[in-house]
Amino acid sequence: MTALLEVEDLSVSFPLQRGLFRRGARLRAVDGVSFEVAAGEILGLVGESGSGKSTTGRALMRLVEPDGGAVRLRGTELTALGGRELRRHRRHIQMVFQDPYSSLDPSMVVAESVGEPLEVHEGLRRNARDERVRDLLVRVGLSPRHLERYPYEFSGGQRQRLAIARALAVDPDVVVCDEAVSALDVSTQNQIINLLEELRAELGTSYLFISHDLSVVRQLAQRVAVMYLGRLVEEGPSQRLYAHPAHPYTEALLSAVPVPNPGVQRRRERIVLPGDPPDPTDPPGGCTFHPRCPYAMDVCRSVVPEPTPVDGGGTVRCHLHTSGPVLAGGSVLELRAAESGAATDTGS
Repeated sequence: MTALLEVEDLSVSFPLQRGLFRRGARLRAVDGVSFEVAAGEILGLVGESGSGKSTTGRALMRLVEPDGGAVRLRGTELTALGGRELRRHRRHIQMVFQDPYSSLDPSMVVAESVGEPLEVHEGLRRNARDERVRDLLVRVGLSPRHLERYPYEFSGGQRQRLAIARALAVDPDVVVCDEAVSALDVSTQNQIINLLEELRAELGTSYLFISHDLSVVRQLAQRVAVMYLGRLVEEGPSQRLYAHPAHPYTEALLSAVPVPNPGVQRRRERIVLPGDPPDPTDPPGGCTFHPRCPYAMDVCRSVVPEPTPVDGGGTVRCHLHTSGPVLAGGSVLELRAAESGAATDTGS
């Protein structure tokens, strides 16, 4: 598939203000991230809190400024734009934020809030604007009668539908969904997920779906990228990644996802990673995951792993595939199975 959105070697850092001896130091929130999103595709971006997922999404929108790298949408370099040119191209990439209660202006009625992008980008005024907003409300499963209501009159799920309607108002090519369902209850989550999938099928819109919830991402995304401490550690087709993870961090994340079958859930082994994620202001050398990795080798402490192709599609950044066991693109589950087999042989 031809890439619609191309992100290449994206980096974002923030200055540290605290401490006499930390002046001039920076926190590197996103470090050399690269990925592509095709037309009509949903890419899931997952990882623990603090991994850099949301900062990546905001950097694509230029809500935070990248330190380096490239963001190309239909071949246009967004990081090089400013002023009117940036505003003109922003209609092609929109965002749905995490909190449905703070993403809408409480002083504006639905017609004004959802219709604001139509005024800014298409110059529509009241009657023409309101007609388009009515169509958008119907499209996201709300009533046209809601046009003159304020945000406080809606539930959380309804507000998120309004936020989606606002994002879709100017027919963007890409919508960045930043934890767009995490503040909602399970039944409302499913409604919003179904809505996003229906709109993708109907409009051909692409999504970057950012979430810490791998079970939600599994329902929606065709491909998944996994972040740890500002870097991508694995990416690939959703079906392959969930069935045969290639990175130990992906394996640990998947072990925490509940299975709806109680019997299977009881037999599953939860992988608990030791310690906490390292201080992002002073990340470890080499592979940043090595202090918590059960398979860490000497090379992991000093050499940053390069991308390695994975069987079934995608890439992984892990020395297990080039040193030590030399998985060579195979699943990291093979190591755990080998350990279990060895333990059984020893016990017998």
